[in-house]
Amino acid sequence: MVGRILRILSGFGFLLQTATAQSLRGVVISAETGEPLGFSLVTFYPDLGKQFTDAAGAFASAHAKSGKYILSVRQIGYAPLDTQIVVSGDSTTIVRVALRHLAIELPPVTIAGRQCTSPGRPDSSDAALAAVFDQLQENARRFELFADSYPFRFRLERTLRDVTLRGDTLQTVDVLSLGNNDDRPYEVGRVVAPGWGPWNSDLLVHTTVLQEFANNRFIENHCFHLVGRDTIGGETLVRVDFEPAQRLAWADIAGTAYLDSITYELRFTETSLTHPERSPLTEVNTVTARTRFHDIAPGIPLQDSLIAITTYRFGRFTKRIETQRLLDVRFRRRPPS
Repeated sequence: MVGRILRILSGFGFLLQTATAQSLRGVVISAETGEPLGFSLVTFYPDLGKQFTDAAGAFASAHAKSGKYILSVRQIGYAPLDTQIVVSGDSTTIVRVALRHLAIELPPVTIAGRQCTSPGRPDSSDAALAAVFDQLQENARRFELFADSYPFRFRLERTLRDVTLRGDTLQTVDVLSLGNNDDRPYEVGRVVAPGWGPWNSDLLVHTTVLQEFANNRFIENHCFHLVGRDTIGGETLVRVDFEPAQRLAWADIAGTAYLDSITYELRFTETSLTHPERSPLTEVNTVTARTRFHDIAPGIPLQDSLIAITTYRFGRFTKRIETQRLLDVRFRRRPPS
């Protein structure tokens, strides 16, 4: 290897060197500790796709041709990096990227009702919200790449408890088997829709799944607000609220995403159905749900449990309580640890 420094980016510890083989490879590390950042998301534009780094923070491409590329490196909890690199046709390009830990100055806790008249991705006028929203989206992008790279199926134990007008409780328990792509994406005007698969005979209320935060239709029809730090079960988390655009004249979802205050990994979402009277669920008064997530790979959250409560205006029942519990995850191809 020829130890010739081609370029250094101040603040990110970015280093390019050349060697004798024809390829592109590199490593992502923490600027503060020098430790490798495994499962970082690395993308090359154009045409080289995206990949995760391995446990040692390393990545490689055997398909890089001579020319200029934009290197994009993302890791939850770290400041992102986008820069240009030049690949030479007669040597290996070695890339070393040192990411700095993300420091976001959170505002005082503010919870206030507001009308969503300007939905869409937060802009740079609120730097803290924009930075936290980027981390929320990064959770979603990582999940999407992981699911495409390492497809899996998982099983949920579902318990339904229906409370009658007399106060009696009727309970059923079953097991749902799902694939990583079985969730239906958000669609405007269809958050209450006929079920499919294991829910074929039901009307389903769309709850907030992680992938929504990378779904342009969802983002374009909701406003986002950084509340600050909040606590669930004794754990201090970063809270982001969202609500549907005021112009939507039908039922939709409002809610909250809770991120780890250090790593910015998704920990919980909460969902409530707005205007159920404008949906096929005319007998429903309220629908609320809380989903808890845990990692199935480094920085890759999956639903661990869910509790949803539906209350009724009229009918045989006053309330339905649905709980879901993750039983197991089975990968078609074993992901790196």
